[in-house]
Amino acid sequence: MTIAVCFITVFSSASGQGIFEVSVGTGYSTSSRIYPYSNASDYDLREIEIGLGSRVFPHLALSYDLTEDIAGVISVEYLRKETEYYGQTVDSQEGTIYIPVKDGYNFVPVELTVEYRLPFSSENFRVNIGGGAGLYFYNSLREVAGISLSSGGSKVSYGIHVLTGLEYYLNQNLSFFFTMKFRDPEVEFNGEYESLNGTFEGKNVKLGKRDFYQKLSLEGSVFLLGVKYGL
Repeated sequence: MTIAVCFITVFSSASGQGIFEVSVGTGYSTSSRIYPYSNASDYDLREIEIGLGSRVFPHLALSYDLTEDIAGVISVEYLRKETEYYGQTVDSQEGTIYIPVKDGYNFVPVELTVEYRLPFSSENFRVNIGGGAGLYFYNSLREVAGISLSSGGSKVSYGIHVLTGLEYYLNQNLSFFFTMKFRDPEVEFNGEYESLNGTFEGKNVKLGKRDFYQKLSLEGSVFLLGVKYGL
């Protein structure tokens, strides 16, 4: 909240000094992991991770030149990843069986950034560094035997990031950009399934408990590539 207030204050005091620019691009993030047993008492079980790998996602941003060398940026991205792995025991008529879990996440970061144009930049080729903070909106996609989550599957947190980037201007209003961003989002989901009873391969099955707990880590580098247009 403090960062947002500071950003708005600087933005307001610099009104009239610059132009707005809209950025549209594609992002690539290098890694994400789920820890499905992160609250287990056994250390080895607690450290089991499900690697979700990299993902490609859309990126949208609006920037404003606060001064000749400093710009304020607000950006939003949408990341989604799904996977399936064997990781849940359930009760059935044949006894206890081990079945797959559908899992994954939605992740929407809304970030405020202050970017500084380095002095050796030219009119056509610009090098930026920056940093800021953001709100992170998470949604767990976990499902077992057709049983979804009834609570605890949505979270909001905050974090910080740093970045560096290059811009090449074709003319005064149009440019291409490449940015490397570093952030380390992590969240823990703690909630309940909507029911104990589900179906797997046409058989009725039952969970041992409604509670669920897991950790999601999206640490890794983010690479952004796109087009920026001055309004």
